[in-house]
Amino acid sequence: MNNLSNYIRAVWAPQVQQKLFTKLIGKSICDFIPMADGNTIHKPYHSDLSTGAYTRNPTSGGVLETDITTTDEYLTVATSRYASFFVDKLDNIQMFYKSLKGDLMTEAAYRLAKDIDTAIFAEYANAGLSIDAGDVGGVAGQAVPLTITEGATGNVADVVECAKAKLAGNDVDVEGGTFLIVDSVNAYKKLERYFMAHGYTVSDKALQYGYLKTIAGMDVYVSNNLASSTISGTTAKHWLAGKAGAITLGIQEEASVDVIENPALTDGTHKLGTKYVVSSLYGKKTFYWNAKKLVDIRVAA
Repeated sequence: MNNLSNYIRAVWAPQVQQKLFTKLIGKSICDFIPMADGNTIHKPYHSDLSTGAYTRNPTSGGVLETDITTTDEYLTVATSRYASFFVDKLDNIQMFYKSLKGDLMTEAAYRLAKDIDTAIFAEYANAGLSIDAGDVGGVAGQAVPLTITEGATGNVADVVECAKAKLAGNDVDVEGGTFLIVDSVNAYKKLERYFMAHGYTVSDKALQYGYLKTIAGMDVYVSNNLASSTISGTTAKHWLAGKAGAITLGIQEEASVDVIENPALTDGTHKLGTKYVVSSLYGKKTFYWNAKKLVDIRVAA
């Protein structure tokens, strides 16, 4: 029997496999504050003024000034994350894919940016407003089960309009700069049908990943980084709606790179090669008044 295996060469693809990365949109909805130094962002606020009835030509009980008090509120920039990898000197000489270091650096920066994105969406817990099934005709305290039927909107519009109503009821200007961030499963099983029922097709730009379109004037985005929790036994996604800038984000280092040549081992010897450490330093917060601009929408996953 012939055996020509030693004459048959292996073929390597010109490029390594392309990884899939989640769309990151958190920074686009934040009040973003870059920081050259320091570790704290202060945003104080003062107490409300009050009104009173005035009687003309009073002999007493005239104008009474409102005492003003101030409250300091601050954001501490203290969250540090890192991603690290090592490339052996001899491996670097011999390996075919010379782009490895660059590919890993790009991925490290992305992983850190995703951490920030996820941290931003975790601010649902500090939203001043919330929506559950009880707000749209269901059972209070339960997650909203989204419904959609062919050629109809179901309760999608009800959820969006409820979010706008809650914001407007807290004196938030909802005529522009409002957003709605939804999870991908509901986006493409429920909201896509909503758009199709309103004249869009699946090939429209309105249905591309990341930015969908607008519903009732709110810009709709899709993210896989939204938080989940269990509500009354049901897994729920925490959609986030509100006014752009409601969440404050301070970043001092987004993807700072440290390069360590021939790093030491625990026994005092050294590895031949290069260690890369990519790190970030940031902080995020929803301040007191901004909490009134943020809605936590609890939707059944």
